[in-house]
Amino acid sequence: MKPAPRVLVTVGTDTGRDTAAGPRRDYAVLAELLGATIVDSRTVTRSVIARLIQRAFGLAPAQAWLAFARRRAFDVIVTDGEHVGIPLALLLRFSRSRTKHITIAHRLSTPKKRIFFRWFGVQRRIDGFALHSRRQYDLAATELEVGRERLTLMPYQVDTTYWAPEDVPEERLVVSAGLEHRDYGTLFRAVAGLDADVVIGAASNWSRHAAEQRTLPSNVRVGAFDYRALRALYARAAVIVVPLADVDNQAGVTTILEAMAMAKPVIVTQSVGQTDVVEDRRRSARGDMRPRPEGLARIFADRAGISLEPNGFYVAPGDANGLRRAIGYLLAHPDERHALGRAGRRLAEDLFTVEAFARRMRSLVVAVHEETPIAALELSASFG
Repeated sequence: MKPAPRVLVTVGTDTGRDTAAGPRRDYAVLAELLGATIVDSRTVTRSVIARLIQRAFGLAPAQAWLAFARRRAFDVIVTDGEHVGIPLALLLRFSRSRTKHITIAHRLSTPKKRIFFRWFGVQRRIDGFALHSRRQYDLAATELEVGRERLTLMPYQVDTTYWAPEDVPEERLVVSAGLEHRDYGTLFRAVAGLDADVVIGAASNWSRHAAEQRTLPSNVRVGAFDYRALRALYARAAVIVVPLADVDNQAGVTTILEAMAMAKPVIVTQSVGQTDVVEDRRRSARGDMRPRPEGLARIFADRAGISLEPNGFYVAPGDANGLRRAIGYLLAHPDERHALGRAGRRLAEDLFTVEAFARRMRSLVVAVHEETPIAALELSASFG
């Protein structure tokens, strides 16, 4: 067995702005577990060359260059997304570096990214892919021709200590949050005239998608909330809704897991890519919903011997009537929504904690460093 690897992790934010008041960050838990060095957005400002690259091409290429420039000091580089992983892989392809490279892949299937795989072969310099979505895993293996020996399913994460049930009165309140690939137009149609208040936290530290500008129903309020305010909002809510465009990645997973961790029932659009976290007891297709593949949560629960209980409802993309029925049903049946919420909390604690994510990533880093097969990680060592 080789000595513990020296690890560098790229992070797309300014880690200095993180405070103890918010949830624990996955990269912070991982870096502590691995004794890793972090390259964040603040690190870029300290390098003249990196600043010039950022000015010309953006933050991700600048971080990729910094990681490449420091490659000799590390055994493994972990990039926090393919937006950094792809340019780093390009740089590594044209060097003789033996440094291993792992990327946490979120959405590899966009046309621009496919070009780098098909024309430039960047997959040859990515030794391990950690994917949160079963759909993206399958696309990488088939359409992008990444060998399955370099792919592993990696459940997403949530800080179940910060996002935890609170003993506050529940209101007739529907809450949604986030901007990335959200379909708030369908939500507005679904809740117009509904006997419930609706609050949407339409702000994100990561998304570049602008909030939709349209006339709001009288019972809807849109605002920006920090972590504390959002947690208090979730605590008062009866139902959490995550309306999504029909995209092929796991959009909305952060909000879904935060809601589950706080023991709230979730109603989620069954998009092409969002089938991995919610367990709906209604197995038959409703409306225009396509058959659901075996999701990531079920795969991991089965291998861990965990009983996977229903924790929410799916609705078809763009189905305002179906969404309204689902919201109305849960508002009218408190026992049902509380049961779904408790099941979601148990699942978050069993499979999706930030600590479990860090342990799974450590297993992947060690496997890549020691050049041992990683394909089995999704079913065994990932539970570490």
